[in-house]
Amino acid sequence: MPRAGYLVEELITDDFIKYIHNMDCNPMLDPYEVGYEIAEFLACTQHIQFAKTGGLAFISDYQGGLEILSDPQVLTHPYDDIFGDGNIERAVSTFEKEHNCNKFCKWSGFKLKIYEKLEIDEAETETD
Repeated sequence: MPRAGYLVEELITDDFIKYIHNMDCNPMLDPYEVGYEIAEFLACTQHIQFAKTGGLAFISDYQGGLEILSDPQVLTHPYDDIFGDGNIERAVSTFEKEHNCNKFCKWSGFKLKIYEKLEIDEAETETD
């Protein structure tokens, strides 16, 4: 008799929030939006993962409710297809250039290298 296997996720009962997309390493939310501080903390966890793996990997595509996350994506550099089509190598290879450190990253206890993404105006001004 064939056996079936099931994968079940916990029901998200509050509003669904996309905190960080898998093509980015910064919050998708604006500072005034509900869940922004959670998104900042999740961006910091990416920074810690990036640092602890020597720049090889971090988890992204954070989404879910205010109390539970669902369906994260492992990103690697170099690319490894074991983690599926959502594994965007470019997101890892450009982390240092694209990540904006926030108050969690800057906590001295983590001892993280601080990254500040230059805005286009600032970058053009510096090269002039």
